[in-house]
Amino acid sequence: MKTLTQASIQAREAIVVVKAGELASEYDLVVIGGGITGAGIFHLAASQGLKVLLVEQQDFAWGTSSRSSKMVHGGLRYLAAGQWRMTRDTARQREALLAELPGLVELMPYMMLHRQGDFPSAALFKRVLSIYDKLAGCDYHKPLTLEKAQTWLTELSFDGVTGVSLFADGVTDDARLVLRLLQDGVLAGGQALNYAKVTGLIESENGISGIELELDEGKHKIGAKCVINATGSWASQLHPLEKGLLRPLRGSHLVLPFERLPVSACITFFHPIDKRPVYIYPWQGCTVIGTTDLDHDQGIESEPGITRTEVDYLLQLTRNYFPDKEIGEEDVISCWSGIRPILSSSTDTAPSKESREHVIWSKPGLISVTGGKLTGFHLMAEEVLESIKTQFPAMMKDIKQAKFSQPVMGYADKRLIGYFGHFATSISEMKNNQQIGISRCQWRELEWSLLNESVVHLDDLLLRRTRLGLLLGGGIIKYREQILALCCQSLNWSESMAEQEWQRFELIFSTYYSLPNKDKPASAYSQLSAGSQSSTANSPDTDNLLSTETL
Repeated sequence: MKTLTQASIQAREAIVVVKAGELASEYDLVVIGGGITGAGIFHLAASQGLKVLLVEQQDFAWGTSSRSSKMVHGGLRYLAAGQWRMTRDTARQREALLAELPGLVELMPYMMLHRQGDFPSAALFKRVLSIYDKLAGCDYHKPLTLEKAQTWLTELSFDGVTGVSLFADGVTDDARLVLRLLQDGVLAGGQALNYAKVTGLIESENGISGIELELDEGKHKIGAKCVINATGSWASQLHPLEKGLLRPLRGSHLVLPFERLPVSACITFFHPIDKRPVYIYPWQGCTVIGTTDLDHDQGIESEPGITRTEVDYLLQLTRNYFPDKEIGEEDVISCWSGIRPILSSSTDTAPSKESREHVIWSKPGLISVTGGKLTGFHLMAEEVLESIKTQFPAMMKDIKQAKFSQPVMGYADKRLIGYFGHFATSISEMKNNQQIGISRCQWRELEWSLLNESVVHLDDLLLRRTRLGLLLGGGIIKYREQILALCCQSLNWSESMAEQEWQRFELIFSTYYSLPNKDKPASAYSQLSAGSQSSTANSPDTDNLLSTETL
């Protein structure tokens, strides 16, 4: 049973030993892009018994797939647009993920606040939720009185609120979901490489027949019967769209200490400025405010960062609905921004009105896919494999369902099983299960990731394999020596290399994950780094919100 690291070493060794200019290997499929779309295709293709290689020019989940809102939506916006089939498919995919990956994909209660004059009204939204649940085959929406909502959200201003709707959707750690797909794809026989840049496509008389790859400072050629372009916002650079254009839209978020803004559910508001739905929700022991929806004009080659306008926009929500809390920039632990690859016919359309549907286009030997939502990765993967069958009927027959791995024996808690699947019991048997700060992440998870999850840089570990950078912010400095000692032990780093990696992480964090044009505020971190007890210990029981029939 190979880990990501073992499969990566095997693939690299097979590639780099081949002389420059010669074909290193030939695969059934080469998937370009290590985000949720590429990982979903990789997992499904490997589960069919295909010889498949995934390559990512940065780290796995480096782009949009570690910077989403973390929500596994069922597709309410599709229902509002009259797209019944898409709503049904996406909602049922949410239900499948909840059933298959407990501990990684969890149900989160949502409360929608309705004010006088808002659309939809509480009465109309109740009917919408009834249809939504029927399409999904579940029954999550519950009656909720305004008085009961006020007892749950004692610090929320209910001025002008005429009704509250209670329903549920999913929440996850998006980067860990990508890693889970990649690891299970490796268990099915696939190989995945990060920091492997595709510089070109190999063309033959029959179409695309492989890729040109930069790997470990060398240039190599990899043969493939079919190449899959799943590079998100970069997709049209490799393979121009047949029609329309890719419109990069940026969504940004703020992370705050749970103690400063304690919420027991995802609270949905219509923003006072533009009436867009915006959320305040609990995530991994902190509270998140998001998201914005703006045209991204910073260029897509570098990491996106939040702007001053977005910070003010998101904090305005707290000033309106939690005025007594007096939330300010000094409370912000971290920020993140992601770029959504949206297919558009015109930039005149308001960003929030753009469709989130995916698109697939192809030519001989090359199939490209972009757009879509986090929840729909499996549906996109199935459509891509159907397109492969059209071009290469002999490659596979009926598409078999991809399974998620489970521990064979031994005990591990639900969270470890959700995050690590087959390897959960191995981690559970390791020493040092102490949680790090307010996070749920344990020291043994860091050690496992360093040894087995293709960690190259420190930011891979602190921003994607774990979310310690987002959750601890500047307070992570308390654990600097322990983290670097573990890296030196596991990755054979020298002290000077460890110092360089810490400086690299600090630069990335201060540039892209902190408030713009300001020094990182210290007050938000002091309480977080003072003790190791997780703030979730005092979080309300969100499961109880959904188990009550009449409130």
